[in-house]
Amino acid sequence: MKILLITTVLLLSVSYLNAQEKKEVDTYKIAFFSKDASGVFKEMSGTVETSKPGVPTAFNLDIDVASINTGNGVQNKHAKSSEWFDAKKYAKISFSSSEIVKNEEGLFAKGILDLHGVSKEVSLPLEISLKDGKYFYKTKFSVKRSAYNLGPESKVSPTIKIIAALTLKQ
Repeated sequence: MKILLITTVLLLSVSYLNAQEKKEVDTYKIAFFSKDASGVFKEMSGTVETSKPGVPTAFNLDIDVASINTGNGVQNKHAKSSEWFDAKKYAKISFSSSEIVKNEEGLFAKGILDLHGVSKEVSLPLEISLKDGKYFYKTKFSVKRSAYNLGPESKVSPTIKIIAALTLKQ
């Protein structure tokens, strides 16, 4: 009987120590830059799983492509068109991480970026900070347009720089 009790307590302790908490995205900003255009995506949703406060174990995020805003109505319409993001056909940009890795270069979220119907494994650099009791998660990376069949093969910039930051609901 003692062995059963000890085993049960050990199993519950391990389960408690490995507990994951899933929180929804609260605030966010997704900005993109190239030599030709810049702007933001105004709609994002998703969750972040943490093993302890501030320590992420998984990201599952979706950006609404139709929420693109360049500050220019004509440019917004063009960006949503089939020549670029094709917001009707590819309504979401998604990132789903498979692991969080820390090495000598820093912290990285490895996972699948699904953009314009193309899914690719990526490793996104991750910065974490704490301000006013909230954890901020931030990444800066570049996307090669041709890798995702995004936009025309013309004189426009071959890469798009992205900066994304978010906080979680408490």
